Amino acid sequence: MANSFFQFKQFRIEQGNCGMKVTTEGCLFGALRLTPSTFNPKRILDIGTGTGLLALMKAQQTDAFIDAVEIDETAFKQAKINFESSPWSNRLSGFHTDLLEFEPNHLYDHIICNPPFFQDNQLGSNRQKNQAIHNSSLTFEDLATSISRLLNSEKGIASVIYPEYEMSLFSQKMQERGFHVVADIRVLNQMSKPVFRKVKSFSLIKPELEITETLIIKEENGAYTDQFTYLLKDYYLHL
Repeated sequence: MANSFFQFKQFRIEQGNCGMKVTTEGCLFGALRLTPSTFNPKRILDIGTGTGLLALMKAQQTDAFIDAVEIDETAFKQAKINFESSPWSNRLSGFHTDLLEFEPNHLYDHIICNPPFFQDNQLGSNRQKNQAIHNSSLTFEDLATSISRLLNSEKGIASVIYPEYEMSLFSQKMQERGFHVVADIRVLNQMSKPVFRKVKSFSLIKPELEITETLIIKEENGAYTDQFTYLLKDYYLHL
């Protein structure tokens, strides 16, 4: 059974009431450099925030004001508690709403999303968990359309994480809307294992240089790689 909380160096995630708990890939996604080093977002949107993990990691990394959208009421309340108990509560705002009905009065410089991706034929008995992990609650089309609507077209960057096949489908939706790839990162559990996740960043502005990288989480002996340790050392208590 997953812990009811996850303690980081600068904040704590209460997660007992969330369908999706803190995961290694979620933490990795939050820690990765997904934009050019000169990029300094003023407003960030976290789509499907769940526990609030990504929003809190971005709050630690930046001085941006961060909005977080969550459709599930129980998860929203959990994220709100996590935001309010963090050192950055004055820069974090949660919204309990369907993304398609979200109408902010500003656009975002950076949009981040760790979206649900399991297919409907894999539904389990837990409704809340189904909503958190199955893509019927947020389709590729809906996510791409929402990013197009909410992103600052002059300088905005959107970053998402999917399994490799699902990323190819989502990338096609973004390409159809005129987006270019800014970053393309392959994530492997171990060097000998297949690609576990793909992380991509997209922008309507074609980049001068695309960020490409292969990131390996663990050595063959099970220890974290130097890559992973470097990325997570500011977050994990034991690194």
